[in-house]
Amino acid sequence: MIALLLLGVFLAFLIVVPLLLVGLVLRLAIGLALIPFRIAGFAIRLMLGLVVGLVGLILAGAVLLIPLLPIIALVGGIWLIFRLGRRHPAAGLAIE
Repeated sequence: MIALLLLGVFLAFLIVVPLLLVGLVLRLAIGLALIPFRIAGFAIRLMLGLVVGLVGLILAGAVLLIPLLPIIALVGGIWLIFRLGRRHPAAGLAIE
């Protein structure tokens, strides 16, 4: 009975071990073939993440600057009034 069990285990290993080796080789070959696609996918995800982050920063900056618009308009108006009141040298009258 033990000899029959050992014979069955031996035959099972003759079938299972080569199948495991074939599966390992197939996984390795497929994994190596798909490496360029994985790299391209990573590059695309990285690029999209950077673009979305940049757009988010721009939108966040715009949202934070909206409350400052009245102050910017007031300072710009004061600056324009100051420039209007300054005397400028006459244009075209160069002293040689």
